[in-house]
Amino acid sequence: MSETDLLSRPSAKESRRARIIHEAHKMIGADGYDGLSLRKLAKAADVTVPTIYNLIGPKEQILIELFRGWIAQIEAALDQIEKDQPLDLAETIITEATDLIAQDEVFFRAAHIALNRLIEGDESQSSFNNFGQRASGMQTEAVRRAQLQGLLKGAIPAETLGRQIFFNYNEASRYWMTGRHSLAEFRNTALVGVYICFLADATDRFRPELLRRLSRMWIPKV
Repeated sequence: MSETDLLSRPSAKESRRARIIHEAHKMIGADGYDGLSLRKLAKAADVTVPTIYNLIGPKEQILIELFRGWIAQIEAALDQIEKDQPLDLAETIITEATDLIAQDEVFFRAAHIALNRLIEGDESQSSFNNFGQRASGMQTEAVRRAQLQGLLKGAIPAETLGRQIFFNYNEASRYWMTGRHSLAEFRNTALVGVYICFLADATDRFRPELLRRLSRMWIPKV
């Protein structure tokens, strides 16, 4: 085996950690977050409970790691978007997130419900808040690029628009999470939020494109 192969091989610790995360994903999808037992998880991942604590931490930290992986996949997709296409960037944040959810909607619904419950209970608050900051930061970057290209006037701070787009997304996710909206309705509503926020600060040359994209959307019933 070459030195390159040796360096690229995951360590035993990394392999155990990956197994724990994988099995936790399966357990939450099957039984919900409340069904995630560290004893059962240890058995499924072929490790001990102390190993789970040493490599990751308690249940809340396992949930954090699952969401961290989801966000990392979204960020990887954004790297494929041309820097001169800020609206495409803002859209991709929404479409990539919902595309990933579609791959295992049962798991993601259970995970989102758990995440919101933990946030409301102030458990691991700083870690969970970091997800919101990263998500709104992605949209803020898209807005900032649009301002630099003269597509937006800059009358509204990029951070303000980025946060509002995230709040719109978050509210749409709650309707999906509780079963009031389908995943398609979730995506559609979140995209409408992107277009309306961009329209609030759009230059005259950019407004027609935003209105064109908005015209393809529809608003589901509340």
